[in-house]
Amino acid sequence: MKNNKHVSIFILLITISAGLPIDGNSQDIDNQLWMNYTLAIPVNKNLSYGGDLGLRGSFSNYDWKQILVRPAIAYRFNSSVGVAGALAWFGTANRDNFNVNEFRIHQDLNLKWPDLGVVHFFYRIRIEERFFHYQDENIANSFTVRFRGLFGIETQDFKWFGSKTPIYFQAIIESFRTLDDESAFEVFVNNRRLNFAYGHRISNGFRYELHYINQGSRLFSDNGLKTNQNIFRIRIYHRLQKE
Repeated sequence: MKNNKHVSIFILLITISAGLPIDGNSQDIDNQLWMNYTLAIPVNKNLSYGGDLGLRGSFSNYDWKQILVRPAIAYRFNSSVGVAGALAWFGTANRDNFNVNEFRIHQDLNLKWPDLGVVHFFYRIRIEERFFHYQDENIANSFTVRFRGLFGIETQDFKWFGSKTPIYFQAIIESFRTLDDESAFEVFVNNRRLNFAYGHRISNGFRYELHYINQGSRLFSDNGLKTNQNIFRIRIYHRLQKE
């Protein structure tokens, strides 16, 4: 009976992810692979710092690749409410076009509620200030502000592979909105992401997640062509343990 309950929750999360609307009349652009390593170093039980390193690219046409470096700091008021901030550099190299350097600052509000035991809900509101430097003298450097809203569901830990290395599942929807989206020469604008993830806790301070993301976007502006991208993401989380 207990295993049947777990399977039912798993199917429910897949249905939520797969059943959310995807833009019609769109065309697939590429399949992407993203990889991130995230490190958190605790100062005390509430405050931590660290950040992440990442690689992104298209493996369906190899037209572009991206490196990101994002130092961050986070503070938790309690188990339900936290804030975070980060500085970031995203360097994009394009095979047949100009390269782009993006410098980004963001601020997060993170919420976790309610916790129903079997599943809990989590939310994130993010504001990003983005500076674009184009390696093309015909395109002016630019600045935009983007808002992001995220809603997710995460299961309890399942001990199918042993009590010391439990697994969990997530279903997430995230929406993006760029203010004055005509001002920056950006390829994918005002995205929405549908995300399903499998997580595995290797130890108290180490876990990884495997994500499938379907991202719907507009090309270049809010009135641009609708597109979809398939994104496969590997995320490694490492939290140092205080002695």
